[in-house]
Amino acid sequence: MRGNRLFWWLAAWSMAWLLSSGCATTGGSSQYLPPPIPEGKGRLILDAGGINQLNFYVLDQETEETVYEAAPRGAASSPGAYESSSQEYGLSVDLPAGVYTVVVNTDIKKNIELKGVEVKMGQEVYQRVPVGRFQIIFSGGDQFGVGAQMPFLIMDYNMRTVLGRGITSTEVKHFIVPENVYKIRMENSQAGLDEIRPVEVVFGRITPLNITVGTVQPEQPGSGSDQSGGGQQ
Repeated sequence: MRGNRLFWWLAAWSMAWLLSSGCATTGGSSQYLPPPIPEGKGRLILDAGGINQLNFYVLDQETEETVYEAAPRGAASSPGAYESSSQEYGLSVDLPAGVYTVVVNTDIKKNIELKGVEVKMGQEVYQRVPVGRFQIIFSGGDQFGVGAQMPFLIMDYNMRTVLGRGITSTEVKHFIVPENVYKIRMENSQAGLDEIRPVEVVFGRITPLNITVGTVQPEQPGSGSDQSGGGQQ
């Protein structure tokens, strides 16, 4: 008889503990939910393939008036450092119903302009932003006396236009640029260095570019003075 009572007591205690834990978990998770959409507005959410912060602004497409802007990454020309923490809703904005143009700044001289973005009252609208990230992993510079940092150019694939500039670092840096294939040129005339490498930037991915500089080879007799060192074609 005592064993039955103990069994039922333990069962009731377990059920009460489970219910209280479930309620606590449910209540705690509510803090991670986005706030409700304000009355009379809709929510625009930018999908940047895992990128948590972008510099962007929103224009009313009819009046061309800026209705919202955000610059959490500082100057658009500065590469964003490694994102150690993400902002839950850093790429969303609540706007009155209407049609907008979204302009996204990148780390090169090329913005992304998204026209005809329609925001509907009481609804969430997801807008894909065609950007990606790359990072440069540089080694071997000590042989040239340049240390761990080396400036480089970001150029179009045909190498006709300089789109941006950067510098290597011992820290992890992600450069945000529109989806495309670029050429990275690392040049130091004093050290006789001229490295050119292609890099393909894809949405939703961080593309690593490993540049290892070896020992400079002396000019061979009869080879002439044309040494690109980076394999320009």
